[in-house]
Amino acid sequence: METMKTPTPEELQQLLEKAQRDLQAALDKMTPEERAQAEARAQKAIEEDRASMQKMLDEGAKVAASIPQRSGPKFCPNCGAPAGGGKFCTNCGNPLR
Repeated sequence: METMKTPTPEELQQLLEKAQRDLQAALDKMTPEERAQAEARAQKAIEEDRASMQKMLDEGAKVAASIPQRSGPKFCPNCGAPAGGGKFCTNCGNPLR
């Protein structure tokens, strides 16, 4: 399996500029009617993508809301170690409030 090389920022900029030139060349060849149709299709695709992203965000929020929240401190107030969920710190033994 061939691995893809991550492009540098400069390579990404060059790719973006080429894509913009290619798009402008394609737009320049279109009639006004074709251009209006292309713009309408693009707008529809943008709206569909926005709706899809919102649906994913809403579903993620539902999942996050369904995860029970742990009560008590998340870190030991004495040493700063992550609290393990018990009554005492597993690192220093200090009582967790």
